[in-house]
Amino acid sequence: MSIISKLKNYLLPSLTGRGKRVGLLALIREDKLFSAIYIAGTAVAIASAMVIAIFLNIKLADIPPESNRSRTLYPLYGFYTKSLAENGREFDMRYSTLALDSCFRRLKCIEAATGIRSVYLNITDEQRFSTGAYALCTDPSFFRLYDLTFISGRSFSEKEFRQGERVCIITDKLAKRLDNAKHVSVADSKGQFPFRVIGVVKAVSTLMEYATADIYIPYTVEIGDYGNPDLNLDKISYSGQLDVRLLLREGCSRQDFLDEIEPLRRQYNAVMNARLGKDWGEWRIDADTHFFKTLNFFNHSDGQDLAMKAKELTLPALLMLLFLLLPAINLSGLVSNRMEARRAEMGIRKAFGGKRRTLLNEVIHENLVLTLLGGAVGWLLSWLFITAVSNTEVFHSMFRGLSQVGNEPSLDFQMFFTPMLFLVAFACCAVLNLMAALIPAWHSLRKPIVESLNQKR
Repeated sequence: MSIISKLKNYLLPSLTGRGKRVGLLALIREDKLFSAIYIAGTAVAIASAMVIAIFLNIKLADIPPESNRSRTLYPLYGFYTKSLAENGREFDMRYSTLALDSCFRRLKCIEAATGIRSVYLNITDEQRFSTGAYALCTDPSFFRLYDLTFISGRSFSEKEFRQGERVCIITDKLAKRLDNAKHVSVADSKGQFPFRVIGVVKAVSTLMEYATADIYIPYTVEIGDYGNPDLNLDKISYSGQLDVRLLLREGCSRQDFLDEIEPLRRQYNAVMNARLGKDWGEWRIDADTHFFKTLNFFNHSDGQDLAMKAKELTLPALLMLLFLLLPAINLSGLVSNRMEARRAEMGIRKAFGGKRRTLLNEVIHENLVLTLLGGAVGWLLSWLFITAVSNTEVFHSMFRGLSQVGNEPSLDFQMFFTPMLFLVAFACCAVLNLMAALIPAWHSLRKPIVESLNQKR
């Protein structure tokens, strides 16, 4: 092999200049200070951006037991009387069991409809041990929307629900506190009400705010002050005490729901006008998807299409970009200084036929390796940060249903790793790498060969 060929192999390798492909450890050892600072800066930037991404993932992604978030609708309260509306006040009401059975469950686009009412109860076991508990009063359809993991037993049947039997399902944490009692008593100001435990489910993290509870009971059971969920205020039959949640069939959308329910809405208004007169008011109906139910940065009363979804994500996206941009400026200066130190090397390589594009790709590749390593460290930092703050008041204020005795804001692996989160993390790394490395590398490689060679002197 000629001297020229050996020199080309030395100066024009696949990555850095050692005649063979350099591994990750060799790349880091080549300039330890630069690598350490670059990885640390990248880790902080990625961690800041990933904290926002993980928070959105916890709030929005289909995570068990809320595996059907993307298909869940939350009907808004829509009753009002004209007398109140004239004074600028609408009379919003929750829904009754009649609204569930005669309206929502009749819709072809709805796979399941459930009513929910939350209460705080005092639970006593057979050994007279007493503890407070957060209860969800619901129906069998609840367990079609939310796939709770049953450790033992079952959910209450349709017969038990319709007959108002005093049965309940408790979490494993509450069962442990109650010494795995098969019968418990619910106490209030009016006395003790015995319940039979028919199932034990794995405790749901309080971060899953719509499915979490300590105990689940049928809302048809009368418990002291918590009686029948129907509240026919002014004989408005669809008004009650239930929050309604709907599971859309596969392929159906919020607009399909609104289109299908519109004839039923007009029919109900006509019946109520005939019964109570035109001054009773009107039933208006709308519904939020889980995305818009959870995120309320902007007013989305004019629709919930993709454009509005993009608008809602504008604020977190800008925050993520800001967290990436500021460290990228500092890293860009770091890369620029390193490129100045390598100008003579780049000049010699260009003199022996190295193309600017090849050298530019090499520099970006080197920095991308360090960026991905920093991204992995940043992901770990974001996990540690969210774990550390998960029990703080500020973090709790971002979620509902956190005043429970047995359940905790536990963090599952799926909250930190989903395909979408992986793509977000990779995109953050790529954007940060391009912003930090592309401009200084391109500026340095544009210098004339003679000027770069003179840098050696």
